[in-house]
Amino acid sequence: MTPTHAFLIFSLFFAAVFGSSCARNENDRSREPAADLHSAESAIRAASDDWGKAMTARDVEKTISFYAKDGSYFPNRHPVIRSKDELRKFWAQLFAMPGPGFTCDTTRVEVARSGELAYETGTCELTTTGSNGKPRTEKQKYIVVWKRQNDGAWKAAADIDNTDEG
Repeated sequence: MTPTHAFLIFSLFFAAVFGSSCARNENDRSREPAADLHSAESAIRAASDDWGKAMTARDVEKTISFYAKDGSYFPNRHPVIRSKDELRKFWAQLFAMPGPGFTCDTTRVEVARSGELAYETGTCELTTTGSNGKPRTEKQKYIVVWKRQNDGAWKAAADIDNTDEG
């Protein structure tokens, strides 16, 4: 499967899941108050900030704790990762790379009216030290689909990133 096909499949999946969460029959459910949606957005932004701090600290266990039990990661130039063990291995290898590491910036958080799903978009920079000893920075963009858990916490159900470079 080519990256274009994988992206198309993910996009269709995301549209179906998020779109169905946004669709409402007003007779079936009352609209979630705006304050609750604002609270959800704030909680997601806080979780994202904490996730970024865990990545900066190269804390593998804390980093993977932000994924839902059945959460998936779709890293650039790598097969999809679907288990905590695979996540642990991937992040440990990434954190072992020499260099300053990650900086991320959330640009948007949108919460579905149901209050059950949300998505976050943003940008990241990954800076590593090349074999020549000089820093190399790769600019990336990402999208995370967040899902509210039974305990009210927000966890990443799907996380995808890719580089801006060819």
